Amino acid sequence: MGEMMSPPPEGGSYPTLEAVQKAVLRYCTSVGYAIVIGRSKKTVPGLKKVLFVCDRAGKPPSRVSPEFRKRKTSSRKCDCPFGFFAIEQRTQWTIRYRPDPSHLQHNHGPSESPSNHPAARKLDSKMVAAVKQLKENGAGVSETLQILQTDNPDCHLLPRDIYNARAAINRNPQKVATGLAENRPAIYTKPQPSPEDRIRSDLRRELAKAREDLKKVEEDKQKEIDELKAKLVEKDKIIEKFEMFIDICNQRVMVQRERLAGGHEGGAAGSSTG
Repeated sequence: MGEMMSPPPEGGSYPTLEAVQKAVLRYCTSVGYAIVIGRSKKTVPGLKKVLFVCDRAGKPPSRVSPEFRKRKTSSRKCDCPFGFFAIEQRTQWTIRYRPDPSHLQHNHGPSESPSNHPAARKLDSKMVAAVKQLKENGAGVSETLQILQTDNPDCHLLPRDIYNARAAINRNPQKVATGLAENRPAIYTKPQPSPEDRIRSDLRRELAKAREDLKKVEEDKQKEIDELKAKLVEKDKIIEKFEMFIDICNQRVMVQRERLAGGHEGGAAGSSTG
């Protein structure tokens, strides 16, 4: 599909995150490596941004002396820097490279086989249900493996994967039926919303925000009106007090005039008598 250890093509259009994961895992395993989900977060509009990293990302665990090790373990982690983003848009998902080009390079060589990667051997709910049905019909591990590989060429199973699936079914058979009925993608805990659902959700969110903005504007205007009314009432009180003050002044002026007028009349009468 591409050069060994090369990243999947940037861009593209995928209906769901599961579709992105299947497509890029198919590409990556064909050129010598595998990817897993590193982390995810929501962007500003509420859409998701998922980081895919090499399955050899992360530092290897610290060494444990043989006498303290309970079981034989091995780690393929070598702190590989490779990674890219899957970006959710309103009606699709697309692939975007990270700004630093060093994240498009691996620090290790290609694997010998896709089956070396656990991510390429993951059984979905339908495959687990098929393992259960084939076991009940008397099919052996080899026959089950052959049937599943024929029906799912992108899943590079090993015999131990069938044994592990059978053991998991024996431990919790009800979980198999529940997972098949709900048909949950392996990387989701709930069904993926459709593009129409996302658009409706965006419209509801925008409508709610517009209502909040309108309510705030109305509250601000009402506050301004109440403040203006309070100022008018205060001015009316000031005018009323001023008018009362003027009336008092006028009354005092009139009393003073009357006194002055009375004094002049008394003086004139005294002069005429003398």
